[in-house]
Amino acid sequence: MNIVISGAGEVGKHLAKILAYDNHNITIIDVSQSELQLLSLHLDILTIEGSALSISVLNEAKVAECDLYIAVTHFPEMNVASAVIAKQLGAPQTIARVRNPELFEDKNILLFKGMGIDSIIYPQALAADEISKFIQQSATREFFDFADGLLSLFVLKIDETNDVVGKYLEEINGHSEDLENFRVIAIKRNFSTIIPKGNEICKPQDLVYIVSNKKGIKPMLDTFGKKKLAIDKVIILGGSRTGQATAKLLQNQFDVKLIEIDTQKAHKLANSLDNTLIINGDGRSTDLLVEEGVRNTDVFIATTGNSETNILSCYLAKRIGVKRTIAEVENMDYVSLAIDIGIDTVINKKNIAANAIHKFTLGERSEISSARHLTQSEAQILEINVHESMKVCKAPLSEIDFPEETVIGGVVRGKNAFIATGATHIQDGDKVLVFCLPTAMNEVQKLFEKSKKSKNKES
Repeated sequence: MNIVISGAGEVGKHLAKILAYDNHNITIIDVSQSELQLLSLHLDILTIEGSALSISVLNEAKVAECDLYIAVTHFPEMNVASAVIAKQLGAPQTIARVRNPELFEDKNILLFKGMGIDSIIYPQALAADEISKFIQQSATREFFDFADGLLSLFVLKIDETNDVVGKYLEEINGHSEDLENFRVIAIKRNFSTIIPKGNEICKPQDLVYIVSNKKGIKPMLDTFGKKKLAIDKVIILGGSRTGQATAKLLQNQFDVKLIEIDTQKAHKLANSLDNTLIINGDGRSTDLLVEEGVRNTDVFIATTGNSETNILSCYLAKRIGVKRTIAEVENMDYVSLAIDIGIDTVINKKNIAANAIHKFTLGERSEISSARHLTQSEAQILEINVHESMKVCKAPLSEIDFPEETVIGGVVRGKNAFIATGATHIQDGDKVLVFCLPTAMNEVQKLFEKSKKSKNKES
C-alpha cells in the first residue's frame, strides 16, 4: 500500500515504524526537519517537510495516488482539515486523530464521514476501553480476545515463588490434559522476546505470552499461580482525558474515586462524572492515599500526563497494599522499567492508536483479519483467514518450514478453538492466530499468501 502520514510525533513515528516493517510505501509529512531526518536515518521512507494543510505539500506527497491518508499531528483541527483536503484531492481513505470525546460520538462520526473522513481515532477512549478490559481479566497483565472470544492471549509475569520457576515448558505442558487447551507462545526476558521450545526453562521475572481457548483459561491460571481478583474499589490518579474516559466506563460498575491536583479541573470533573467521587489533592502524597483508603483499593490507575509520576505513584500504591496497578506510560523507554518495579499493566496510547489504525492497512491482504502490536514486546499477533491455496495448507505444521521468529498459537475451525501442534494440518476456512516478530513478517506473508490462480478466480 502507498500510505501518507501527516505528523512525525510519537504516534506518527510509531505508525511509520510498524507500517514500514510491513513493507508498505510510507511518506511522512511534518514541519520539523529534525524529526524527519531522525526517521529517515532508521526507516526506508520518504519524508516531506511542510504543513499538512498545504495543498502543494499534499500534492508533493501524491495523496491522489495513495491508498490511505493518516493525519496524526499534535493539532486535532489540522488533522480534520487536512484529511478533508486529502479526500478532495483524491485519497480513497482518510483517518484523523482527535482529542475531543464529543467528536467520537456516533452522530458526529457520521458527520465526519459526510465530510470525507472515513475514520476518527480518539486514543484516550481506546486506552480507557483497554483499561476496562484489563480490569475484567484481573489475573493478567494484558489480555486480548480473538476470533470473537474463541481464543484469547494472556500475558503473565512469573514471580520468584511461582511453582513453574525452573521447570521446562514441556514439563509444564505434560501435567494435565487440560493444558492441551493453552500454550506458551513467547517469553519476554529482559530486553529480548523468545519463541520458546519445549526445553526452555521458566525464570523469575519472565513475561509469558499464552494463547488459550475458553476451556484452558482456568487450568492455565492455576498452573501459573494466578487468581482472578474480585474488583470493587478503584482509584484513578489524574483527571486527564484518559482518566475521565476511564472513570466514565467504570463508575457504574465499581466504587470509583478520581484524584486531581488542579482545583478548577476537579470542579469540572465533579460536574461531568455523576458516579465518581472527585478528590482535589496531590495523589503522590502517601498521607492522602492512605486517607482515601488506598490500602483497601483493588485497582489503582495512574493516568496523569506525566509518565514518571504515573510509574512512581503506582509503585507507591503497590508498596502500600493495592492489589493491582495500571500506569499510562507514553515514553516507551520507561515501559520495561515500569514492569521491572512491579507495575502490573502498562498502557501506551500511541501503541493503542497504532493498533486501531493498522487494521485499515490490511485491505490488500484481506486474509489478515486483524493485527495487534503488543505494548511490552516488539512482536505482533496476526489473526489470519486461511484459504486452501496457501502454502500453510500443503502439509502438517511439522513439515512446513516456519521462520524461527514465528509460531502458530491457536486454530479456530468452525465453532471450535484448539492449540496447534506439529501434527495439526491447517485447512481451508480455518482462522489461525500467529505470533510473529518483525524480522519474520515477510516470510509469514508468503506462507499465508493466496496463489495467483486463486486470486484470478475470485476476481
